[in-house]
Amino acid sequence: MRDAEPVSPLPSAPQGRPSRVTAALRRLATFWATPGVGRAGLCSPAVGFVAGLGAVGFLLALQFMYTHVLGGMMHLAMPPTPEGEAHAVAYPWPWWMVILIPTIGGLISGWLVFTFAPEAEGHGTDAMIRAFHEGGGLIRTRVPFIKAIASIVTIGTGGSAGQEGPIAQIGSGFGSFLARVLRLPTDERRILMLAGAAGGVGAIVRAPLGGALFAGEVLYSSTAFESAALLPCLASAIVAYSTFALFVTPRPVFAMPPLDFQGLADLPMYVGLTILCAAVGWLYTRSFYGLRDRAFKPLPIPRQLKPAVGGAMLGLLALAFPQVMAGGYGWVQWGAIGEPPNLLGRGESPFVPNMSMGLLLAVAVAKIAATGFTISSGGSGGVFGPSMLIGGMLGGAYGQLMHSLGIGLATEPSAFVLVGMGGFFAGVSKTPLTSIVMVSEMTGSYSLLVPLMLACGLNMAISRRWTLYEEQVPTPIDSPAHQGDFLVDVLSRIKVGAAGVRTVGVEPMVASLPFEKVARKVAGSTESLFPVIDDQGRLTGVFTLRDLRLALLGSKSWGPLVIADDLASRPIATVTIEDDLHTALRRMTESNLDEIPVVDPADPSRLVGLLSRRELTSAYSSLIETLRTDPTGPAGTDASADAASRA
Repeated sequence: MRDAEPVSPLPSAPQGRPSRVTAALRRLATFWATPGVGRAGLCSPAVGFVAGLGAVGFLLALQFMYTHVLGGMMHLAMPPTPEGEAHAVAYPWPWWMVILIPTIGGLISGWLVFTFAPEAEGHGTDAMIRAFHEGGGLIRTRVPFIKAIASIVTIGTGGSAGQEGPIAQIGSGFGSFLARVLRLPTDERRILMLAGAAGGVGAIVRAPLGGALFAGEVLYSSTAFESAALLPCLASAIVAYSTFALFVTPRPVFAMPPLDFQGLADLPMYVGLTILCAAVGWLYTRSFYGLRDRAFKPLPIPRQLKPAVGGAMLGLLALAFPQVMAGGYGWVQWGAIGEPPNLLGRGESPFVPNMSMGLLLAVAVAKIAATGFTISSGGSGGVFGPSMLIGGMLGGAYGQLMHSLGIGLATEPSAFVLVGMGGFFAGVSKTPLTSIVMVSEMTGSYSLLVPLMLACGLNMAISRRWTLYEEQVPTPIDSPAHQGDFLVDVLSRIKVGAAGVRTVGVEPMVASLPFEKVARKVAGSTESLFPVIDDQGRLTGVFTLRDLRLALLGSKSWGPLVIADDLASRPIATVTIEDDLHTALRRMTESNLDEIPVVDPADPSRLVGLLSRRELTSAYSSLIETLRTDPTGPAGTDASADAASRA
């Protein structure tokens, strides 16, 4: 292999100069076709816009179902959240309607899902995680639509499910679709899919930063994070939330009284709450998948009917605990926190919980069973909303217990509700950072960051062996999406200039050269790739022997009219001597080339030479051998250059 040496651009040849518009368009096309320029980031605002619109449509459809189905037919009036208007709480009746409506909802949802898109079964987030790790970021176009309709029917008829799973699949589905339309490579398609999920989740739960973190953190069951997705997810979440705010006034999901952290003396109380959340989280995950594997899967009935069975079981449970129906944010506000002044009548005290400690605990346990009946049976919906209710009820009950024992009287009971929501979800989802940020955004309170950090981090450490998202993998190295990262790591240490750029024997073709002369020059050449240059020596395209063979098929009729420039492929995949070999290999693979043009870093239109796969492989093998013989040696550019020169 040759040492890296400064090389001069290859000589130019006379030809007519292209217009500035043509040159600008070519440069723009070349920029867009170049991997690593942030194409996923450039597309993520568009994905966020669609995800925001999807969140608006999903929420409006749910509100319609709440009003006309749960309210009009079942007479259920759930407690309002700060976004709603004050109204009295009403429990459902008659009893047979409480059973019938969820059963019909499960029947419709099951038929939709298992007839048209079986992958839309369950809570949706797992499908997105699986598509990232094993599916190359591919989501069938119909899946988001089926998922949205089935989830609206499930939740709108009283099913115990949340909104984040469906909207994550809606946003990720559009991200995957846009990446396919633009023909982006697999790694960028995965990132754009995550950006869609981030935008949708951030908008629907009014937590844009939490949504952006959720998409990158939920992929792994450890503290690993998909860092490459962070900026596209942030861009998508910003646009999605801003789009959502055009139609829905953004307010915190929960209203909280003023909360204060009292210092070190408070931490033991929050440790106790964390242990309680971890224990109930274990019960939640075991019952969730236990019902699926041991109760619903063995049922000797068609899959389409199983969500109806789950709906009937939910209805029977709701006769005793109507609070388990639908998402449940209003029940957390009314029952565990207490209503804010704007939702109270005259003469009432704000932020007084309306449920006793025993009822709060009973509703938390009943919600675990209700969520299993709804989703484990094959129903469609998310698990975030139910998790918030369970964690909030646990926190509310724990706070009342502490006060009844005379402990922590200076701490508002609502503080335990907030910490319970974050700590519980962090444990069952393995997303501690997301839980800290998302609960703070949803409550509009950042004064309990320290207890939240304690609860989320400690619960994550305690509950490492169970998770609600069974498609998670421990770390990126366990993901098929990151197979070959060691190869990438090695190639990224070697610069193109150190691998050996061939400047001898390269045969540029003048863009205006007639086809007949092109064919004669190629026939007498041993090259397989031919750069095309203009009169200034600027690279305008490349063509291969395969391109020439295709042109020869029709050369008798139009051959005299063709010039070398007509054979050139655009946009051009190029590298500079400062690029690493990982970049070079990616661009060779995407363009299906065995050699790639190397251009001047200061002027990307100036051709320097060619880099072949053979030289690239030789440099890689040489560095691998060096690392094997001296694993403790330097791993920087100097080491890679030395290894390349010894090859």
